[in-house]
Amino acid sequence: MFVDVDPKTLCIDPNKIEKAITKKTKVIIPVHFAGMSCNLQKISKLSKEFGLSTVEDAAHAAGTKFNGEKIGKHGDCVCFSFHPVKNLAMPSGGAITFNSKKEQKYLRILKSRRWMGITGRKGSTYDVTDLGWNYYMNEFSAAIGIEQLKKLDKTNLQRKKIAKRYHNELKIKEKMPFDENCSYHFYWIQVKNRKNFMKKMGEKNIETGIHYLPIHKMSFYNSKAKLPVTERATKKIVSLPTHPNLTDNDVDKIIKLANKFTK
Repeated sequence: MFVDVDPKTLCIDPNKIEKAITKKTKVIIPVHFAGMSCNLQKISKLSKEFGLSTVEDAAHAAGTKFNGEKIGKHGDCVCFSFHPVKNLAMPSGGAITFNSKKEQKYLRILKSRRWMGITGRKGSTYDVTDLGWNYYMNEFSAAIGIEQLKKLDKTNLQRKKIAKRYHNELKIKEKMPFDENCSYHFYWIQVKNRKNFMKKMGEKNIETGIHYLPIHKMSFYNSKAKLPVTERATKKIVSLPTHPNLTDNDVDKIIKLANKFTK
């Protein structure tokens, strides 16, 4: 079951989750969109009330905080992405953190399934007890990740500085709020004529993106869900660069042109 988003943050609206829960519901999956934390306090309360698990999608949220603690310490399972464009960037890979009483059980299952179902390896002998895939991270990526982790707070601080400028200087009504706890994987705005805006920005060598098209409208899901806030936002949303390699002049240019092309 899909749940609509909060129009201010575009994260899942916790006030709409309860109505979507049915007897078939097993888990709540909040997405920390663009690095902005969902309201995990309300979500955790609902999970406990209905006996559900919480699995967080933290692909954008490496370094994000909620209630003073970094994302990764709240839900039963928290899933991170280490794709090369993410805040914590590596050639490949990801991580899952656990805060569940069943974590040892989950750990055994995931270790097996990430490595072709192999379990019980002792020396040169092993067994395959379950269906698995080739999902484990290679040592090269892990070595890069260790070094990237040392820089994460510093690079996230740079992203926040850029996002704060966007928030203060973009003369655009619908834009991502500023929050010191957010890691700002990217910064989103909403514009009326998206195609024209992105074309003009591209002509000035400023790359923009659409993150994301509505998943409940994809052919695979073919959902009949009505999510008016999500559907309205995804017709207008545009993501702006926030990566820490942007110079002050780069940010000046992005702000100036974005304001110009959205008049």
